[in-house]
Amino acid sequence: MESYSPIIVLIVNVLRTLLVKKAMDIFLSLDDVEKKSLKIGMGVYCMLTTIVYSMFQVSVVYEICNCLGMITLTCFYQEIWKKRLWVSLVLFSLDMACSLIVLFIFGELAEFQQPAIQALLILICVTVISHISYPDDRKEMAFGKKQTLLLIVIPAMSVIILSMLMLGNLESMYALLICCCTLIINISVFYLYNVLLENYIHLRDYDIYKQQIYAYQNQLDVIMESQNRIRALRHDMKNHILALQVLMQKREVEEADNYLDSMQHFMKNPQEYVATGNDTIDSLLNYKIQKAKDVLNLVETKISIPEKLNLHSFDLNVVLGNLLDNAIDASVQTKEKELKITMKLDKGVLFLNICNSCRGIAEGKRSILETTKSDKMNHGIGLKNVRRIVEKYHGDMEFLCENGSMEADIMIYVKDM
Repeated sequence: MESYSPIIVLIVNVLRTLLVKKAMDIFLSLDDVEKKSLKIGMGVYCMLTTIVYSMFQVSVVYEICNCLGMITLTCFYQEIWKKRLWVSLVLFSLDMACSLIVLFIFGELAEFQQPAIQALLILICVTVISHISYPDDRKEMAFGKKQTLLLIVIPAMSVIILSMLMLGNLESMYALLICCCTLIINISVFYLYNVLLENYIHLRDYDIYKQQIYAYQNQLDVIMESQNRIRALRHDMKNHILALQVLMQKREVEEADNYLDSMQHFMKNPQEYVATGNDTIDSLLNYKIQKAKDVLNLVETKISIPEKLNLHSFDLNVVLGNLLDNAIDASVQTKEKELKITMKLDKGVLFLNICNSCRGIAEGKRSILETTKSDKMNHGIGLKNVRRIVEKYHGDMEFLCENGSMEADIMIYVKDM
């Protein structure tokens, strides 16, 4: 068997290193502080495996070096040692399996294309695994099924092309050039996919945090308005007390009650629709309800939530923000323009019911609600995010459409504080 070209080996190991990192990112969590150290570690791993492979090719020395390198790379991740060891051994087994498949199929025909085909088989496996076993915070993909299939088709077609090169009588130089180009194309597509995915996740998180900032700013305005009203009432408190004393001395109880009602009405902030004491819920609901009241005819709320709720504010914003946005958008297109929000915590279970008027949606009960908007990919992501959060807390989500109204029922298990 001819010696493998150092160029092919280097390109192959760059691809393998990217795939190893991708696979580890799926199952292991990484601290932001360790990202730079991991990049250096990946570079050392790539160069070391390239040198050893060039010297010993597929041998016991190379496999030991490869396995120890994978185990070492997992040390940069924040997981218990058993899980890190398990992940590294699974990846090493996958690498070995792909190598054996190539040797079994091509045998003595395998020349410098062997490591290339092996890497492409690993690429196909990692792509499939990433769309099955992705962590919860990235399970909703920026790409649909067609785009995902394309990510698998490209390396699969590349394997066929390289296989034909081995079976054909093409001159070595041309075969080497085609092999290099094929690998570079796959690396470029794989890298571009990951960049787009990371950008999508950053944009998603940015949109959520931006919504959170707007909601908190709105809540701050509500608090400032309430403080101004309290300050004004306190400034005139002496006069109010004197007026009440005069009314009570005259036995004008009804007038005194009316006077107290006026004071209470003055204290009430018209922009504060929800006041549970939970900053996340109050800020978001007051912000959304204000938006709803600007465009809808009827907005009703029934909120019974404790001040402290053992639910991450980011997750709560994802669920409430997306469901309320969808409900407002749907009800504003109807004649009734109605929205009702019910939220309560009972025995460690958070119940959320959002009912809005709707049209153009088939009646019935379902666990998944398909968006009726033309941009199905972007608008469908919101509901996928909601389902992801609900499943994260082992809850349940159900939609019921009947008599021109849509009800979204959410149940989330919340641990006691």
